[in-house]
Amino acid sequence: MRRLWRASIWHPDAIPPDEFKYRNLKRVWLPLYDAIAIFAGIQAIMFGSTILNRLFNPLMVDLFGGVLTGVAVVCLAGVAFPRLWAVEIVGKILLVGLVAGYVTTILLFSENPGPNLFVVGMLTFGLPLAFFRLNLLGEEFKERRAVVA
Repeated sequence: MRRLWRASIWHPDAIPPDEFKYRNLKRVWLPLYDAIAIFAGIQAIMFGSTILNRLFNPLMVDLFGGVLTGVAVVCLAGVAFPRLWAVEIVGKILLVGLVAGYVTTILLFSENPGPNLFVVGMLTFGLPLAFFRLNLLGEEFKERRAVVA
């Protein structure tokens, strides 16, 4: 259990002093973001989505919810354990793809997408944080490569 604690982002030594300004981002906001995505996936499985339920059969909506939940768990694992940074990159890219696919589905397949634009806005509202995180992970990757070279 101690090894897990030491490997986690919440361990006092997990964040170097020069990155301390990002501690709340890494310890609070990014895990919360992924936890909300997990919650959303579980809700899709349990209750579906009004929009998706009209467009697809329940099995497809459940599949979407299951994939969203799984991808969000992978993202959370990557945030919680910094050594899994590569796993987090893959997860965040997939998460962005799932949200983009959902938004595209609403816009392309709804008979009248106008009333759904609020939902589209709410879905895309959280994407900048995912893109910011991918940017940070990319910068950290470049720094790691510079140290090795």
